[in-house]
Amino acid sequence: MNNVSKNSGFTLVEVVMVIIILGIIAGIAMKSLDSGLEATRIEETKNELRNLSMAISGNPELYSNGVRTDYGYIGDVGAMPVNLDALVSNPGYATWKGPYIHSDFTNHPDDFKQDAWGYAYLYTGGNYIRSTGMQSDTIDFMLTPSLTDFTANTVSGRITDAVGNPPGDESNGISVKLRYPNGAGGYRDSVLTPNSSGYFSFQSCVPIGNHTIEAVYASTNDTLISFVSVIPKSEVKTNLRFAGALWAADEGSGEGASESFEYIDGSGRALGSGNSNIQFKIKNTSDQPIVVTWIRVTYDGEAYYQIIKWAGKTVFNNSSPRAGSDDQVGFSTPQYVVPYAPSITLRLNKFKDVPEGGGSNVDMSGKDITIELSDGSVINFST
Repeated sequence: MNNVSKNSGFTLVEVVMVIIILGIIAGIAMKSLDSGLEATRIEETKNELRNLSMAISGNPELYSNGVRTDYGYIGDVGAMPVNLDALVSNPGYATWKGPYIHSDFTNHPDDFKQDAWGYAYLYTGGNYIRSTGMQSDTIDFMLTPSLTDFTANTVSGRITDAVGNPPGDESNGISVKLRYPNGAGGYRDSVLTPNSSGYFSFQSCVPIGNHTIEAVYASTNDTLISFVSVIPKSEVKTNLRFAGALWAADEGSGEGASESFEYIDGSGRALGSGNSNIQFKIKNTSDQPIVVTWIRVTYDGEAYYQIIKWAGKTVFNNSSPRAGSDDQVGFSTPQYVVPYAPSITLRLNKFKDVPEGGGSNVDMSGKDITIELSDGSVINFST
């Protein structure tokens, strides 16, 4: 008899089961791959949106000698680009210095205008750029909460001579010119005259960027040229000082006698150990920025204070000797106060009964106080 060998194999059911299992595994793998690819596309799109943002308003981390150097398209043109093409192609503006962004692929020059899914970004000159490629949602990148943060900042300052005197009546002979891009391919020269105290302010009109500021004194034909670096949503302050002692000190009126500060009713009080400190609040009620460089405090009695704090910042600290009634006390750093700013708290601390040495605390409650500030403001209150 011949032996017949049997070849073992898979049944049809087993083959079908294997195919089903492989299909399930392949489906899971594809789903995982799609999820990973989607996450990569999202991150790639967000990175490109950040690059577009810096092309428009500059890289805030680029500095040289302490001054920001990159303000992008807005810094050169003075306005938002009307579309993304303006970042790589000059729309006909003399102030344009692009391109401000580059495509990653030579054979796809418009790649920077498309998200990672190949859809064009939506941008019409507003404060955000939108990607619509992601199926489940859109990706919005906010350039700024308000366009005025980029295009309507303030530059203010003060003009003095070399010894710190304001121009007084000579202010009419001084012109201050700020040059900045006008948003249409050229430059705007904003010109104004400082007040008698030397203060000037270009209010809510200056785009971000590095701009030239020039002061001319007609009587001597002196010219000062400087620059200001304007960051988003800012009020930049600058001091311009002519050479020489051009103007006489105004000793009676206090640098222009603007009397712009007002006392906040009920804020004056004595406090601290033995009521040896005085605190009160003032507010700039003018439409001009004010610089305060000194204070004179007058009161009755033998009392000498060591410390002055302006809005929490120490601007005077001297115990040998301390300052007394009717002394003019200079601040270690000038204090700038913009128009319509919140009230400012001033404190005079450590009143003692002797100008030097230890001494004993003096109770300053129930005192009639007169405050004179360098801008000419005079304030009276009782603690």
